[in-house]
Amino acid sequence: MDHEIFTLNNGIRILFKPSLSPISHCCLIINAGARDEKPGEPGLAHFIEHLLFKGTIKRNTNQILNRLEVVGADLNAYTTKEYTCLHASFLNEYLERSIDLLQDITFFSAFHENEMEKEKGVIIDEILSYEDQPEEAIADEFENILFEGHTLGENILGTKESVQKIKREDLLGFIDLTYNTSEIVFAISGNYTSAKVLKLSEKYLGIISANNNHKNRIAPAKNTAKEIEVIKPINQTHCIIGGQAYSFYDDKKYGLLLLNNLLGGNG
Repeated sequence: MDHEIFTLNNGIRILFKPSLSPISHCCLIINAGARDEKPGEPGLAHFIEHLLFKGTIKRNTNQILNRLEVVGADLNAYTTKEYTCLHASFLNEYLERSIDLLQDITFFSAFHENEMEKEKGVIIDEILSYEDQPEEAIADEFENILFEGHTLGENILGTKESVQKIKREDLLGFIDLTYNTSEIVFAISGNYTSAKVLKLSEKYLGIISANNNHKNRIAPAKNTAKEIEVIKPINQTHCIIGGQAYSFYDDKKYGLLLLNNLLGGNG
């Protein structure tokens, strides 16, 4: 069997791939990322991802972090421009513990004001760290030019100013608008029966109220060729040449991927 897909009554999809490994991997993928933020207000999706680990209605920060750590499991998350992913790796026997925790932090986070203020400092330090890495900063600058005037061009981390301005109601509003149950996938690979995976998914994810607000994603405009030069007191020069490519749904992308491999190695 390759994989199975189930859809819960609230629209959440379950992707199950059986494995003979003693270690399981699972992730909760939410179709909400930096591109869904309001123009000129970057950093909100990433800020939410950080706060998901800072307390829920029934767990504090330490209880969240220790819940899987005490059984040798790993819990983490990341934000992209198009989606947010929470993921865990654990011994097979801890499947229910892992689903329970992912459900709790994703759908029942408290977003305490004091934790928000602490995390703003953490993220601003992260922004400053990236600004000190030219190879990272140039990639952000390139996308800002490539998708000028569109949220795809904004930095995922946001700016120091935009992060400082984030309020609790901004977080709740973003989640309400973008965390649509019909656009959430729970993927799991492990040594289980599909019946067990479905039963636990129904128990923890099936109880989430359906939320299917309309999300209006606008494609970026085709921009004209531009050139920018940034002078910095560093020893190395970094450069990027590129442009918009084919859609993910366009079959011509495979030829482009091959060309990319020929010119620049595995990519």
